Amino acid sequence: AKALNCSNRAATDPCNECSSCRSIGDGTSMNVLEVDGASNNSVDDVRELREVVRYVSTEGVYKVYIIDEVHMLSTPAFNALLKTLEEPPPRVVFIFATTEVQEVPETILSRCQRFNFRRIAVAQIAAHLGQIAAAEGIEAAEEALFLLANRSDGALRDAESMLDQVISFDQQEISVQTVRQVLGLVDQNAYFDLSAALAEASPPRVLDIVAQSVDGGADIDEFAHGFLEHLRYLLCAKVQGSAAKLDLAATERQHYEELAASFAEEDILRMLQALMDLETVIKRSVHPRFRLEIVLVRLALMGRALDVGQLLQRLQTLEEVLRDQPLAAPSAGSDRGTPPQAVASGAGREEAAGQSAANASKEKEKKMSATPVAEEVADTARSEKTSSQSSPQAAENSAKAAPSGALNLERIRQDWDGLVQEVRHSQPTLGIFLKGVNLVALDGAVLKLGFVAADRFPMSQVLKNRETLENLCAQKWGRHLRLECVVQDREGEQKTEEADLPQADPTLKSVLETFDGELV
Repeated sequence: AKALNCSNRAATDPCNECSSCRSIGDGTSMNVLEVDGASNNSVDDVRELREVVRYVSTEGVYKVYIIDEVHMLSTPAFNALLKTLEEPPPRVVFIFATTEVQEVPETILSRCQRFNFRRIAVAQIAAHLGQIAAAEGIEAAEEALFLLANRSDGALRDAESMLDQVISFDQQEISVQTVRQVLGLVDQNAYFDLSAALAEASPPRVLDIVAQSVDGGADIDEFAHGFLEHLRYLLCAKVQGSAAKLDLAATERQHYEELAASFAEEDILRMLQALMDLETVIKRSVHPRFRLEIVLVRLALMGRALDVGQLLQRLQTLEEVLRDQPLAAPSAGSDRGTPPQAVASGAGREEAAGQSAANASKEKEKKMSATPVAEEVADTARSEKTSSQSSPQAAENSAKAAPSGALNLERIRQDWDGLVQEVRHSQPTLGIFLKGVNLVALDGAVLKLGFVAADRFPMSQVLKNRETLENLCAQKWGRHLRLECVVQDREGEQKTEEADLPQADPTLKSVLETFDGELV
């Protein structure tokens, strides 16, 4: 308004010295009128405004009407104002101010120039509050000013209002403790301690920190919101590799840089997602503290994220080591010209050599397995190495170790309980499922296992572990058998083949493989 009516304007800025600028600044100008849209939102108010705008300005060039909180106008009032906006009187300017621009009708917005005011930077608000405190002769801690600036969400008016509250509580000093006490905030150290407890996977410590904060008067909603904001700072410090860009005091930035080293980006993202989900339900919850504790304990027990690239690199290294491992050789006293039949019959010497090679392989894998993840990878690689490098001689020995005699369904039924007991040692639940299996038929190398229609889940578990069971069958009977599950009715008549199972559906199978899921 000053710039439009200033007689000594330099470019776009008013001079603030002419009579028009001074009267507008003092609030005595007749050419600048402010209307409160919240209390003057009826059609009659807009009609009265339309009558007033017809009068020309008494001084200056433009007559300016400022309607604050314009989104509060009723729909009929907007419609009454629309005609004036379409054909405004000469030398009349309307300025609409609102924080809810989405509530203003599109017909109004399309006839206006829109200017979006941005939030003020936290550091700039903190510096301004520091100037106010210095002018009032009040000592203010830097962390306290940044805390007020952060809580204002970019609004200087709100920051000054909170500063007034703090000063009325203590007119000598503005400290962090005073700000937290007046605004009901949680001590920031509690969030750092909570993050450290999550990094250490210590649920008891997590519950103790929550209890101390709540017993100290902290609100559950405020605690969850503050921790969510804390995780955001932590994520920024981790992703950017530094906390220099955070609008925080220097000491807090240093704390975030140190804490970021304890987490991976994936861990922080999972924690952020859990807290955001909690915020949506905690306000409606009957027991908000319980929900908060459950989420935090779950985060403490969720484990740390692993980099897939590093895991694959470890696996590749282990495979290279195992690939270079020489096969077991016969003892020094054996004849190199001994035919294969003689070598096969020397089972004792070959077993000793194989044991020596296995021990050497285990020693190398032990050195490589510095972490539990590496140990698991080593076990997988070792089992794959053993199965892929089995020699024909070893297969012959395995066949000789198996019970002699022709394999038929009757013999399998006699030995079935023994096989079930072996399975129960490693997988008790699977052993229970196998106990109730009906051995239907032995068709060549295919052993059919019968289930009733109600036993879909036991059947799916047997199919899931089929490869393991087939290996056990080969060890027990010296012959590779293909296990096939069929559904029978109560009388034992076969009704449905294995292909009719739900997991045999191609679409469902694709979904299970994509999400690493399990049909229950």
